[in-house]
Amino acid sequence: MSSPPLAGVRVLSLAEQLPGPYATLLLADLGADVILVERPGSGDPSRRFVGLFDSMNRNKRSVALNLKDAADRQCFLELVDTADVVMEGFRPGVMKRLGLDADTLRQRKPDLVYVSISSFGQDGPLAAVVGHDLSIQGVAGMLKVPVGQESRASVPVLPLADIASGMFAALGVVSALFARERGRSGSTVDVSMLDSLVSWMTLFLAPRANQQPIRDLPPLDPGYGIFHTADARQLTLSIAGEDPMWQSLCDLIGLPQYRDLTEKQREARVLEIDPQVRQALAQWPCDKLQQELEARGIAFGPVLDDAQVLKEPQIVHRGLAVHGVGPAQQTFVKQPILFDGANFDITRPPPTLGEHNHEVLSAQAGQRPSTAS
Repeated sequence: MSSPPLAGVRVLSLAEQLPGPYATLLLADLGADVILVERPGSGDPSRRFVGLFDSMNRNKRSVALNLKDAADRQCFLELVDTADVVMEGFRPGVMKRLGLDADTLRQRKPDLVYVSISSFGQDGPLAAVVGHDLSIQGVAGMLKVPVGQESRASVPVLPLADIASGMFAALGVVSALFARERGRSGSTVDVSMLDSLVSWMTLFLAPRANQQPIRDLPPLDPGYGIFHTADARQLTLSIAGEDPMWQSLCDLIGLPQYRDLTEKQREARVLEIDPQVRQALAQWPCDKLQQELEARGIAFGPVLDDAQVLKEPQIVHRGLAVHGVGPAQQTFVKQPILFDGANFDITRPPPTLGEHNHEVLSAQAGQRPSTAS
C-alpha cells in the first residue's frame, strides 16, 4: 500500500482529554488529516500534562476557535463543509446548546460522519452523570476490591475506559466511512465509555447471565504468573492449561512429582505447587532460564519497565517506535497495524495551540489545504 488507507479523509476533533485524542491518533496515523478544534487561551485541558498531550496528538493540526463567538462559529461551520468526520467528547446536550449537534450539522452536510464519545452514552438514566475512567470501570464490574481493603494501590494504572472507547470510536469512524463509500449517507455514531468496557467484559458477563461456568482469569494454573530469578530480574510464565508445556517446565526445573498432573489437578493444588515453582525458578539466572524456556517451547516473556519497552529487540524490529520527530527530536509510538507489511510515518510533531489557524482557515472554502508539514 503506497499511501495510508485514510489519506484524503478530514477529521475535525473537538474531543478532549484522552478518549477522543486516542481515537484521532489512530486515524491520523492511518493518514487522516486530523484538525484539533481547541478553545482559545487554554486549549485541550490535557495540555497541562505535556507528555500526555504530546503522546496523543502528534500527526495532527490545531486551530483555536471560540464556538460561542459568531465569527469563530462560522469558521467552524465552513470547516465542517470540508470535513468527512466531526468528533466531539462533551456531555450530552452541550453540542445541541451550541447549535452544533449531529442533526444540525448533518442537515448542513448529509454525508457527514458525526461521532460523540461520552461517559455513559447519549441517553439513559446515567447520560447526564459526569464520570471519568475509574467510575466507568466500577460500573462495568472491573473493580473487584474487597470492602474495607480499598487503597490507592487498588486504583488501576491504565485508563481502560478511555482507551477502549477511543478504539471503538475509531472503528465507528472507519465503519461509517466504509458504509458511505457503498452509497449510504453519513452516520451519527454514539460511543459510550461504559458500553465499551461492558463489551470488553463479555467473557465474564455473558457466561454469568447464561448460568454457564466462567473461565478463571487470571488462570489458576501454577505455571501462569510473574516470577523472579536468581539475579533479581522478573519474567512471566503463561502456561494456561497446556499439559505438555507444564510437563516440560517440570522437567526443566526439577519438579517431577507434579509433572503428570492435569490442569484441573494443578488448579486444585495451586497453593501447594505455586511456592515450589517460585523457589525452583529463583535458582536460575534470567538469561539462561529464558534460553531454556524458548528452546522447550514454554510460553514466557521478560518483564520490562517503561524505559526498556521501546528498546526491546522485538519491538524495535516491528518498528513501533519512531524517533526524531520535529524540532525537539521526539520519540513516539506508532499505531500497530501493518498494511502489506508496512506502517506509516509520523510526520508532524504535536501542535501548539492554534498553530495552524492561518494554514487551515485561510484556505478557500471547500478546498482542503495541503497536509504537508
